[in-house]
Amino acid sequence: MNKRYNIIRSLALSALFTFIFFIVTQKVYRLPFSYGDDHPIAAMLHPEKVSNAYKAAFYGHETDLKGFILSDIHIGRFRPLSRSYDKLLCIICGNNTHLFRLSNLVILFLSVFFLLCIFTCFEVDWISALIVLAVYVFGRNNETWWTLIPPPQNIGEMFLLAGMYVWLRYRKKRITGFYILPALLFFLACISKESFIFCIPVLLITDYFFFNPNKSLFAKEYLLSSLAYAIPFACLLAVVLHIKKIYSYSYPESVLSIAGYNTFQFIGAAGFFLAPLVLLAMKRKTLEARFLVKLFFLFIIWGIIQLILLKGIKLDDQHHYLIPWLIYPLILTAIALSEIRGMSSKWFTTMLVVYGIATLLFVKNTYANTSSYTAQLQAYYNMIDTIKKDTATSSVVYLGDNACEGDWINGTRVIMDNKGIKKRLYFATTASCIPEWEMEYAAHSPQNAFKHMPLDSVFYPDGKWIIFVENPAKNGIVNDNIVFYKRKDSSFVKINGKEQYISGRYQYFSVPYPGRSIGDMLKGNFNAENRKGFYGIKLYDLRMEIEEERFLHHDGGC
Repeated sequence: MNKRYNIIRSLALSALFTFIFFIVTQKVYRLPFSYGDDHPIAAMLHPEKVSNAYKAAFYGHETDLKGFILSDIHIGRFRPLSRSYDKLLCIICGNNTHLFRLSNLVILFLSVFFLLCIFTCFEVDWISALIVLAVYVFGRNNETWWTLIPPPQNIGEMFLLAGMYVWLRYRKKRITGFYILPALLFFLACISKESFIFCIPVLLITDYFFFNPNKSLFAKEYLLSSLAYAIPFACLLAVVLHIKKIYSYSYPESVLSIAGYNTFQFIGAAGFFLAPLVLLAMKRKTLEARFLVKLFFLFIIWGIIQLILLKGIKLDDQHHYLIPWLIYPLILTAIALSEIRGMSSKWFTTMLVVYGIATLLFVKNTYANTSSYTAQLQAYYNMIDTIKKDTATSSVVYLGDNACEGDWINGTRVIMDNKGIKKRLYFATTASCIPEWEMEYAAHSPQNAFKHMPLDSVFYPDGKWIIFVENPAKNGIVNDNIVFYKRKDSSFVKINGKEQYISGRYQYFSVPYPGRSIGDMLKGNFNAENRKGFYGIKLYDLRMEIEEERFLHHDGGC
């Protein structure tokens, strides 16, 4: 009866957290596809509309399930289950974009439920469990539940949490055969996204250190779970050996700076490890050294693998790359809070206040980020719709700060395709040269999918549109390298300090959103607003104007 009650309560609390998350992020669920990482879904949904330029960016493959799996292989990724889930959503949701976005809430609900069940297995009290769940739901790793459609890391994380819970049930019940289901769930996590492959060995080592009563490293229950990660790893290794490249994002920063930045993000997203550290201080005289050594060893392995996987990724706003490595710290935090509650009510109250304030900040940031994201995407579509109505122009130039285009230009091409905008899409960059660390990517197929236009030719007055997509502007500022201004009745752009006259007009497509900082709220100012959007430049066509003047002059002479 108690077990049934716990399950019902866990389901109810999971539904409550999901509903609160929906209320905080509700603006995004009415939005269309993003010009960012959503483009594979948009292409898979309407392959008949996809242009040859977009197909070229994906090595000429058709934009169907097989095509995207093959394109993943070309860049060193192995995530067939995520692509299959994409296809399933296309069949179920059709053109209803809001259903794609709402589907992430189902994954969120299941992930919260399994994490709560894990807490129950460790007999964490409900107050401690709820405060850690709040950090999990609204923490810095949550943007994939409202930005991407659908994110492979969320799918993998759901299966990983389910596998961990079922494994804990197996250890508690001691029933032979219970370890078959977690092995299957681990396998599904590994083929959702390749980074989950490296989680399973650490989970098995954790079980060997702390939960295996026989202390046998070669116990039969480890066999299936070992196969669950060994088979996907062999597939990933074959992919890497075939293309002779490991998938990663390139940045000019040193490995040390990237490691330091990721470590900072990881500690912050994990709630600063505050509760576990306080518990260690309180139990410093009673904890066995052997226990601490094993725990420290696990976290060293956990952290090193995290940093290796992130060696080519600088975490700016991409906090979802912290998944799944936040799971361990959050579980330890819940256990630590529960232990502290039994030892000292004063310290427990202090912890609740600290984590409560952190949660409120996370909630506020989630609301602000979703509002900004909504304004940004609405402004983008306002710009694209304006370009569509301009039948006089035949080409669009994507002008980026980066020397190599990425997902944003692919997304722009697909959205233009789906809207029936047949204008030629060019690529230009304000970068003076392609940095050495981007040379390999520049030679890659996606770089050659869109015809490059030299910067000197971009502002030639021939009636084209110039758009800035990869650098959404906030309050009228693009970035330090690109500045727009007017002098008398003329428009100018300054790129890398060099002024350029614009024979045309530029428009700031922007949408307001709440810009209430903590300082604004403390001062009682609840009316602050930001604006976020994109610059689009419509150049005049001097040739047409000259033709018109000649025609009028000739007509007048007659």
